[in-house]
Amino acid sequence: MTVAQNLSQLSTILTAMNSPGTGPPTIARCDPSIEKEALALAAQAWHETERAAYWQAIGGMIRGGQRDLVVLLAAREGDRLLAAQIAQSLPGRAAAVWTPQFARVHEVEADQITAALFEQLTPALAVNGNHLAQALVDLNDSKAARAFTRGGFLHAADLLYLAAEIQGNEEQPKAPFELEPFTPSSSQRLVELIERTYVGTLDCPRIDGLRQTADVVTGYQAVGQFQPELWSIARHQGTDVGCLLVNLHPDVHHAEIVYVALVPEVRGRGWGRLLTQHALWLACQTHSQRVVLAVDVANEPAVQMYLQIGFSAFDRRAVWINPLV
Repeated sequence: MTVAQNLSQLSTILTAMNSPGTGPPTIARCDPSIEKEALALAAQAWHETERAAYWQAIGGMIRGGQRDLVVLLAAREGDRLLAAQIAQSLPGRAAAVWTPQFARVHEVEADQITAALFEQLTPALAVNGNHLAQALVDLNDSKAARAFTRGGFLHAADLLYLAAEIQGNEEQPKAPFELEPFTPSSSQRLVELIERTYVGTLDCPRIDGLRQTADVVTGYQAVGQFQPELWSIARHQGTDVGCLLVNLHPDVHHAEIVYVALVPEVRGRGWGRLLTQHALWLACQTHSQRVVLAVDVANEPAVQMYLQIGFSAFDRRAVWINPLV
């Protein structure tokens, strides 16, 4: 297409957008239990391998009377649906956000609608009590990165997703520290311990401190299936020095390390490796087939340690965030 043809096409689009009777698109929040067309369009943002799980989660919220936790926005021109966007409030004052999805809208108009959707989305999430909006995006998805940038989000980290197959003969490692099972009475200890592990961390440092640590722990408990006996506090010479938090995904036979960390005073001793090997042993005891985790690509020491003990990469995602308070 020639330059003249491009200019002619752009002129036609702008004329249509500004012609009498059309006006700018209207943006409105929708009821996800009623607005099936908008929900179906917004759901196209979900990763294909995760779409069924998200449909189940959103459906459960709607049936359970928690539709307010779902923010569904639609952009319309008259009765015609132009675009839709969805976000979901999660336990721990965080919200998962996905990119707007469009129904045959030109790129010039799509940029304008994207900005308008995010302009309504973030206040709605804040009203729901969320302190942080976050998104996981395929690493090379420049279109999504552009949308989140336009929506006021910041790139926080790139995550490497790793998995280790359980062989069935994993042994409980011997360690120079004790592992104390987590109980509700130790909740405040765990919060204070996790805050100490944030000091000097190489794992997603831009996210630390954006939520209360107690809310972060609440979010960890909501990942998969939480069983308190799979959470441990590492103690050395009467002091809490680290933690290992493992949750289960029985539907896919996974155990997930949702958090593992040490305080600065005991780093560099190989104790992170021992905690991870303990997670492999726990997974074996629960008849899980593999252990999965996510680690910041920039945390090179942790990445190398995981690879050395048998983990391998299966995905990479970029983390985008927008602090709401």
